[in-house]
Amino acid sequence: MTSVAYRAERPSPGWIWTAGALIIGWFVAGVAALVLYVVAALVGAISHTSPSQPRALNEWPYPDNGLWSLAANFAVLLLGLVLATVATSWWMRRSYERFSDGRLAVVLFLTGWLPLQSGSQAGGLFGFLVALVLIRYWVARHQDRLPGRTAAVFVAVLAGVIGVYGVLHPLWTVDVVQSGSARPGKATVVIHNAARVPVNVDGLQVDPLFGVVRPVQPDRRAHIASGTDRLVALTVPRGGCGTLMLGIHVRYHVFGLALHQTVPARVSLGHPC
Repeated sequence: MTSVAYRAERPSPGWIWTAGALIIGWFVAGVAALVLYVVAALVGAISHTSPSQPRALNEWPYPDNGLWSLAANFAVLLLGLVLATVATSWWMRRSYERFSDGRLAVVLFLTGWLPLQSGSQAGGLFGFLVALVLIRYWVARHQDRLPGRTAAVFVAVLAGVIGVYGVLHPLWTVDVVQSGSARPGKATVVIHNAARVPVNVDGLQVDPLFGVVRPVQPDRRAHIASGTDRLVALTVPRGGCGTLMLGIHVRYHVFGLALHQTVPARVSLGHPC
């Protein structure tokens, strides 16, 4: 009579180890994303608005400018997802080789446990707890791996998409200053050129118009040097309430290319509604 020895099923990773892997993966991916952000800022591919200026809304990372901006924003999300997946998987596989990178990416995407900042930490405690459970009982029960070379190619391609878009769309709203109690009032939008080259503005238009807000000089050409600001004066009728979300459509030349971009800003119409 012979006996057959079956290989014992390795238990799922412990709660503490899984929680540590999520936190360490988030931190490592966050550091990598920060390095990429600094590089992008140095080449003029991205900028930001000070939190002390709530009227200067930039819809981080890039304002809505159609399909191209949608692709760039999606690339930012995918870049954070790849970095977080690789970092978390790297830590988990130190003790648990049976692990699914594909399922982990799905979990991180659905729970929002990614090193991205948009007003507050994405995911939060609830996303963290859901990810913790799914990794133990779903991700750790399947085996597939994202090769390091493939991950590097993904990062390079996504960073390229983001960089090209950012360099060619360098205008950012940095402040909105309002003054005047008589009708109409005045609002000055401060637009910053983050590029390392000058931008030649051919014209601008404010949306929505509807007879509410108008640029003082809509067709005036302007030259915005690298790293400097341009003031756009608007007339804003008083007597209303609340705030109005504006889109300033700018036509410009940069690197010899004729492009257009929308820079957003919030303008107060009077007292709160």
